[in-house]
Formats: sequence, C-alpha cells, structure tokens
Amino acid sequence: MRLLLSAILLLLSCAAMAQSKSFNGSSSGTIGVYSVLSINFTNLTGVISFNTPNDYFNGITVNNSATIAVKSNVNWQVSVASQSATFTPMSMGASADMPSSILAIRRNGYTSFTPLSVNGQTLKTGNRGPATTNGNTFDIDTRLDPGFSYSGGNYILGVVFTLTQQ
Repeated sequence: MRLLLSAILLLLSCAAMAQSKSFNGSSSGTIGVYSVLSINFTNLTGVISFNTPNDYFNGITVNNSATIAVKSNVNWQVSVASQSATFTPMSMGASADMPSSILAIRRNGYTSFTPLSVNGQTLKTGNRGPATTNGNTFDIDTRLDPGFSYSGGNYILGVVFTLTQQ
C-alpha cells in the first residue's frame, strides 16, 4: 500500500510540475502600403459629326462627354494631351494637316476650354480618397471647331489622360 501511495504522490508531483511551466512567444512582421492611383472613364461620347453649316461656323460642344473618377491614397493631378500633333485622316480626301488644337477639353462647369497639344496640360488636381470623395469624380466637356479650313472626311486622334502623384 505504501508503494502505491508513493507512486500516486510521485505522479501528482510530476503533474503539478508540468502545470507550473509556461511558454511565451512573440511574432513580428511588416506590412507594405504603397501609393495607389486609379482612373476610370465612363459615359464616353461616341462619334461626333458635323452635319450643318452652323456646326462648321460655331463648332460643336458636347457637355458631359465623359465622367472621370479617381481613387488614390495620395494627392493627384490629371493632365490631358493629344497623342499626336495632327488628326489622322481615315478616309480618302481628308486633310492630313488638321491640328489637334481644334479639339479642346474643359471640366464641366468651367468657362474656358484647353486646346489639345502633345504637351500635357493640367485638367484637375485633387486630394486622396475614393471616387466618392468630393471632387474625385468629375465630368468633362469637349469642343471641336475645325472651321472651314479642312476637307470633309473621317478623322481620329488619340487623347492621353495622365494621372500622377502631386
């Protein structure tokens, strides 16, 4: 019996010693947060046609020709430029020298248009935030005014919008 009691006490003391031990650990790590800039275009206007003499006399203005939405975690700037100095003629007889400056862009609600050139020009600046932040979504208007200086035909011009960190 004594041997059994000694064995039980030995087992209980071993169990008590096992419970008194503790272990600590720690972990550390890093996260990387990078500058993020995103631009999205919606409601783009399609083909613009000059159909009447008044279109040539006055030019054509298309209000709200596109909506631009910027998402960014840094202050930003949107610039606009033409991809080339002249429109590319897409049909026989079209002029090869129609300058990109006959196309002008402005932010909706502003009075003056900015004629396009291959040099980027600031269209809008803004603060970090989602597209729902005040001013991070805006509409643009376009104006085309070739006058009577160029032949009738179909033309194309690439327009480059650049979003950069300010």
